[in-house]
Amino acid sequence: KKDPSESPVKTLIKGFLTGGIEAVICYPTEFIKTQLQLQSKKAPEYTGILDCGMKTVKANGFMGLYRGALPLILGSSFKQAARWTGYTHVADQFKDEKGN
Repeated sequence: KKDPSESPVKTLIKGFLTGGIEAVICYPTEFIKTQLQLQSKKAPEYTGILDCGMKTVKANGFMGLYRGALPLILGSSFKQAARWTGYTHVADQFKDEKGN
């Protein structure tokens, strides 16, 4: 029924890593979107997405795009670990003796 090489710990680690990787890849665009939304409407600091990204990198280095990212990365990692583990556990309950 269940793949014996797939331990619960392996499943948790896979979920944790996929959630973390997703957050690391997506965070800079979310950061830039937020900066653009929060800027003054009367005297905007940025003219657009690229301008915001370039000014952020120029002022704070590349890691400036990840300012405040740690809570989101950790949260996404744990959330995806729980989802992946739950999905795997439930899917295993519906498999027949041949694993289908």
